[in-house]
Amino acid sequence: MEDLDARWIGWAGVNVPDEIGKQSLTKALAEKKCIPVFLDEETFHQYYNGYCNKILWPLLHYFGLPQEDRLATTRGIQSQFDAYRNANQGFADVVCKHYNEGDIVWCHDYHLMYLPQFLKEYDSAMKVGWFLHTPFPSSEILRTLPSRSQLLKSVLSADIVG
Repeated sequence: MEDLDARWIGWAGVNVPDEIGKQSLTKALAEKKCIPVFLDEETFHQYYNGYCNKILWPLLHYFGLPQEDRLATTRGIQSQFDAYRNANQGFADVVCKHYNEGDIVWCHDYHLMYLPQFLKEYDSAMKVGWFLHTPFPSSEILRTLPSRSQLLKSVLSADIVG
């Protein structure tokens, strides 16, 4: 790894609402070859605590979708999916800002299933890999996810999937 010019791009780990704080954290993380993605508090909550951990994680572990009131669940899933998509676009914006021709971009796990498509839309020649850290769910499980087609299309935009 020391021979590679690798950079880690990821969520900053905290909500930083002001520009001075963002600049300070960005500078500190740069010393470790880390580049932060800043998400506002509501987007992060809907994206990470909502769609990632209440929808995708249970499906990937064969628990299925929540069986709460169907109408409320459907509305909740859509707003969480929108936040998920927006968060993935935020990651893509930061990756593209730091991308140099010839770089290889690895996207890790179900938190970033939309990222390969956004990166390929930016530069179709970009080398993109996507890796899931759990077994991919069976079609019987995946078909219960309303956004399955969009997510599969995006994942399959990657040059290599693992």
